[in-house]
Amino acid sequence: MKKTWTRYAATALAVFALGAGIRGWEGLAQGTAQLPPELNNAYIRDLAAKARAEGGVINTYGMPNDWANYGEIFAEFQRLFGIRQQDIDMGSAVVLARMREEKASKNDIADLKPAFAMKLAEEGLTLPYRVTSWVAIPQSQKGEGKDSSTWYAGYKGTLGWIVNTRLVKKVPKTWRELENAEYKGLIQYQDPRATGTGVATIMTASYALSGDPYGKAGVDYFARLHKLGVIGAVEPKVTTAKFERGEVGILINYDYNLLAWKERFPFPTEVVIPQDGSLANGGGIIAARNAPHPNTAKLFLEFLFSKYGQGLFAKAFVSPVRPDVELPKEVAAKFPPKSAYAKVKFVDYQKEEAASETLQKYYAETIR
Repeated sequence: MKKTWTRYAATALAVFALGAGIRGWEGLAQGTAQLPPELNNAYIRDLAAKARAEGGVINTYGMPNDWANYGEIFAEFQRLFGIRQQDIDMGSAVVLARMREEKASKNDIADLKPAFAMKLAEEGLTLPYRVTSWVAIPQSQKGEGKDSSTWYAGYKGTLGWIVNTRLVKKVPKTWRELENAEYKGLIQYQDPRATGTGVATIMTASYALSGDPYGKAGVDYFARLHKLGVIGAVEPKVTTAKFERGEVGILINYDYNLLAWKERFPFPTEVVIPQDGSLANGGGIIAARNAPHPNTAKLFLEFLFSKYGQGLFAKAFVSPVRPDVELPKEVAAKFPPKSAYAKVKFVDYQKEEAASETLQKYYAETIR
């Protein structure tokens, strides 16, 4: 990471020196770029100064560049405030375990499923900080736990899959259609033992097949898929490498990732929201209670939950959690039709939390 940053900084310095002079680059590095109007106030400027005094770095868990438009989000955060990101990519279950082990003292910010964000807040391991836009966030997408520890959902998405139509001639439209030997070795999903997306995948299948997202039907269903031999990969973190190489042809994930990948892939694909049912889920965002850069963590939360920050989610097919921020028309037009979302249900975070551990254990015992 440091070597990459050094090369980037050297190149950028040369470009800015030629185009705008050294003074312009120094201003950018110090985070003195013109702020959006809603962030251009005394409180944010003071918080930004305190954040830069902490070292100009924000340590994150589970927020890689290719997830939920974080690449652009953190690039813009750096442009505005002169603070660069250092991320360790990991799934929600790993984030939860690591923050507990470290007593929330090594990272500043993390992305993990809301049920786990709620757990960390209940254990007093998240920063007791309400953003200034707190009232604009829906009541069900935020909360407080022990000692005023807060949790947030920053964005939302719906489970589905993307299909490489060169490899897969008959595009499956339902979960039941995946139970077909024709798809031998072609399906990839995320490991529910290590990722929130994996747990959500199991619960979504359970909802579609039984009507109960929190029961065992989803695990039993994936056990059948494994037995059929249609599963080609179970991944502990987000990766499209096997899909891009043509080793798998059906990749299960959230619609915001699927649609962004569709834009990027040089081969024909189709994004499917399963017609027999799917779950919508939020993306949890928390700041660590004992963050090494607490003011930086607060500043990032303010940035992310402003209309401006939420709009950066919206640019990349990610539905903002704030209802007063809409997807740009050109982005919304690329989504599956509204009818595709007719059987979508929003997950209940508390029920999800209560069921997750049992389902993970049952999965580990059933699918080996």
